[in-house]
Amino acid sequence: MAATVTILDATKNLITARVADISGSGLLLVTSRPIPVDSPVRIEAQDILLLGEVCRCQDDGGQWRVAVQVRHSLSGLKKLERLNRALMGSNSEVRERAPSEDK
Repeated sequence: MAATVTILDATKNLITARVADISGSGLLLVTSRPIPVDSPVRIEAQDILLLGEVCRCQDDGGQWRVAVQVRHSLSGLKKLERLNRALMGSNSEVRERAPSEDK
């Protein structure tokens, strides 16, 4: 599964990765460059957002195997985005109607 990794530091570097393995509290990524151990990361893959910390980074002959301990996860992002748009649309309609009701 393809993933996009954002290193949550001052640089906010984006790295393309492949998810090689998933466990209950972590995952293993394969990347083209190393990610420093202890780096906080944001991982987006398909309909999932994960926040975690790099706990191991190992050279694997031109690729890097990066182990991440997942701290938080959120799935169903497409549904959440649709709900957010619906709620924001409802709020903007309410705000637009409110001044006219006062007249």
